[in-house]
Amino acid sequence: MALKSEQSSAVDGLVEGILTEAHNVGSNEIEACRKPLQELRKLACIDYVRIIRRTLDYQVLRAIICESARIWPQLNRERVWPHPIDELVGISSDLRIHLQAAPYPGPEGMALRGFYVDRVPKMLKHPLIFLNTAHHPSAVSTTFIHEIGHHVIANVAGRAGGGVNYFFSGAHHSHVGNPAELTADVLVSLAVYPEPLARRIFAMPWEWGLVARADELPDQAFAQIRKHVQKFGGTDFGDSLTTGQCFNHLTRMIHYAKLRWALLLEYDL
Repeated sequence: MALKSEQSSAVDGLVEGILTEAHNVGSNEIEACRKPLQELRKLACIDYVRIIRRTLDYQVLRAIICESARIWPQLNRERVWPHPIDELVGISSDLRIHLQAAPYPGPEGMALRGFYVDRVPKMLKHPLIFLNTAHHPSAVSTTFIHEIGHHVIANVAGRAGGGVNYFFSGAHHSHVGNPAELTADVLVSLAVYPEPLARRIFAMPWEWGLVARADELPDQAFAQIRKHVQKFGGTDFGDSLTTGQCFNHLTRMIHYAKLRWALLLEYDL
């Protein structure tokens, strides 16, 4: 799936090297993925309004969202449904991005969702995205949106410098203090919860308080979130998932939902 202007062997070799290094670079995230309950407890009590206030630059964020809407015109208006791989290839080609999509299974491999590389001098003239297709198709699609977020950030804010941006399943807590990672997660939350839906799910009575907070999800909101995620991604808690997978699934649900709630409360997005 490499661009015609560069040799696919160079891309394949680079991907193989990055995957080999991922076990060392992401050791903390891989360990967190093995103990998802700890990350879940951390994220469940965090106020995401405070998180975005201290982590995100509003003007830069709006510029990144506007640029992303050129790729997905329906972003934050309608749900960006999971795309088949051939559509992701088309989007990547239009953006002059190398896309490698392949299964990377195994206990440690499944911790990795994908990665983005801005550029590698003397090897690649164009950015590279790797997607681990061993995950559920909906997870592959949201990972793609996250990685495209890094590409847009690099173009709009200049926050990429040739390094590798890994995306691990057990890294959501580390994202809350990282502007680039949290911004990429914002795009995922807008894709999954467009504004009309977010306003229905997170409709809160005014007497709940004048100070905006996005900490503990109300039971009614969580029930709607679970139903939406099941419809959007085709996955839910059940016998098909192990206990650890259920906790990881719940962690992702809470992270993106609370992030979307905070964006609505703080920025009216």
